[in-house]
Amino acid sequence: MRKTIVGLDAMRFVLAVYLMVFHTIHAYPQANDLPLIWLTDLGGFATSSFFILSGFILTHVYIERGGALRGGTRDFLVKRLSEIYPIHLIGLFLFTLVLLISTRSFDLFFLPSLGRGAQSAVQLSTTPGVFNWLLNILMLQVWDPRYSSINAPSWSLGCLLFFYLCFPILAPRLANMRRRAIALIAIWLLYLVPPLTVVLMGAYTPVAVGTIEHNPILRIPEFLGGILLYSLYASGHLKWMLGGRWRKPVAAAFVVLSFLLASRLIATGPLYLLYVLHNGALMPAELALVVLCADAHIPRWAHRTVSRLGNAALSIFGIHGALFAVAIKGLKLTDVNEPILRCAAHFSACAASAKAFEPSMASYPLYLIFTVIAAVLFQERCFVPIRTAIRRSLLRQDRRLVDRPGFAKV
Repeated sequence: MRKTIVGLDAMRFVLAVYLMVFHTIHAYPQANDLPLIWLTDLGGFATSSFFILSGFILTHVYIERGGALRGGTRDFLVKRLSEIYPIHLIGLFLFTLVLLISTRSFDLFFLPSLGRGAQSAVQLSTTPGVFNWLLNILMLQVWDPRYSSINAPSWSLGCLLFFYLCFPILAPRLANMRRRAIALIAIWLLYLVPPLTVVLMGAYTPVAVGTIEHNPILRIPEFLGGILLYSLYASGHLKWMLGGRWRKPVAAAFVVLSFLLASRLIATGPLYLLYVLHNGALMPAELALVVLCADAHIPRWAHRTVSRLGNAALSIFGIHGALFAVAIKGLKLTDVNEPILRCAAHFSACAASAKAFEPSMASYPLYLIFTVIAAVLFQERCFVPIRTAIRRSLLRQDRRLVDRPGFAKV
């Protein structure tokens, strides 16, 4: 299939912006008074959709019609790892700079939670603290369920790392399966087993949450589902959902209603539903969303802008946490009734005093716009040259770069 999939670039950008809002808006206490604020609580839907999208588009780009891996395993791994490691390391570096100018210590680590109430933290001694930092640097922190990632959004990059390592082995086999629809349903049902198990066990500890929500082995069904979904889409087996005047609107209504219902349940429903909604219950709606976006018509005049925004999705994901930490601290410091020079000379004292102030949401839209612009510039002027240099140094004959114009990049 040679069709460009610009609709997936639009989807990636929207998911990245939604996750940015999900991670930041509740830092403003007054956000709780906003109407429909509960619509910002479904970060799991966006992350799961992104994992499915990754499997979908990688199959589109790398799997030949006969099921062979285009370019070979080494070519694939170099290109994929050069896509996520630089962004991860730069994002972690920026977050480290934020820690240097803040009052938070380097040995304080947050614990995984279901998002209800304040997140707990623990202070580690030198050896386990250094080890946890090392895991975060290597993007292996998702294998230790006891602690959240230092740069909170980066856990999903750790999952992608594992997915990429599995892709050359699993994707050709899945793409060649005869009963792919049945396999997709089976993967979905298997995906539901772990969250249902911990619900029956009544396990809501940080370790249980970290395992269910962040463990790559338990999250890979979404990625595998994306591989199978593309095979069904490319072979025309999903025309029943896309053909006719009413089928697409019905599928879109299913996605919207699923999102609305899940958002409401996340905000007000019983605690046990959070596991299931985060892991598996929404997968049919997420699969439908990917197919609808893949089949969406984007005006030709908008292709370049949409592609630029979509390509910056991972950069938004990687740097928005550090940028927000700087922005929120800056807002609080402006409320401290001290001269600028005095605050500069006694920064720690001013920073400690600023903690008591509530930041105003008036500048929040500016933060969102600034982060998107910064991410696009970072992607094009910083990340792409680094990625290109890595690929040129590790791939002597890079005959088939994935960066083909018009194709969504993941």
